[in-house]
Amino acid sequence: MIQSNEFAGKIVLVTGASQGIGLEICRQFSDLGATVISVARNKEKLETAKNTIKNNSNVYTYPCDLSVESEIEKLFHEIKEKFQNVDILVNNLGAYSDKVEWNAIDYDLWIKTFETNVLSAYFCMVKAAEIMVENKTKGVIINIGSSSALQVKKGRLHYTVTKSSLHTLSRVAAMDLAKHQIRVNVVSPGPTATEIVQKRMQDAEQRAQEEARLKKIPLGRYASTVDIANAVVFLSSSMGEFITGAILPVDGGYTIGETV
Repeated sequence: MIQSNEFAGKIVLVTGASQGIGLEICRQFSDLGATVISVARNKEKLETAKNTIKNNSNVYTYPCDLSVESEIEKLFHEIKEKFQNVDILVNNLGAYSDKVEWNAIDYDLWIKTFETNVLSAYFCMVKAAEIMVENKTKGVIINIGSSSALQVKKGRLHYTVTKSSLHTLSRVAAMDLAKHQIRVNVVSPGPTATEIVQKRMQDAEQRAQEEARLKKIPLGRYASTVDIANAVVFLSSSMGEFITGAILPVDGGYTIGETV
């Protein structure tokens, strides 16, 4: 059982933290006593999100464009100056787009998707690991993957390829960082009731697609952001201390196979 003070004194950095899964991850770590560094591009959205967290006195917002390496350098410099350490990094930032035929993905979309889903996570991992190693911290890195990396879907080539890359990146990093007692794992959400999905449900055509997808989930519902955050907290806790290089689907059985 995870204790209420499990993360007291821990510094947790969460990217893509202004809404959805990232915000819920911040909320749970804050409730469990961690100091939370909440990162996203838009400062106003970050502050709005922070205000929805009941216990937010230990939540610090840092606007940063993680597609720009120099901004990542600046972010981690400031974090090191203020907090001295990072115990847990959660790379939640991700780019998602509407379906595109496999041969109609333009260069800019490829670059944007790869920068967001892979390179931002990679460079955050590198900088966080540097701090962890310097402090001899038995750190944790959690990357938020996707069921799209485990189950191929038509029209999602760029998303699937980049999330698959993130899964592989995580496993290789887990091997490289094990000697430093730094664990790296992936939480791989299936269809999740985020703001994006809720918006899709307001459009008749997209709602029909979502309803069809819902029928393919064996447990009969979408994941909630709480479901995903629960998995992140578990893998970050002492209960997951011998787990590294794992890819944990949190998808209600969605990637087992179709039920209809």
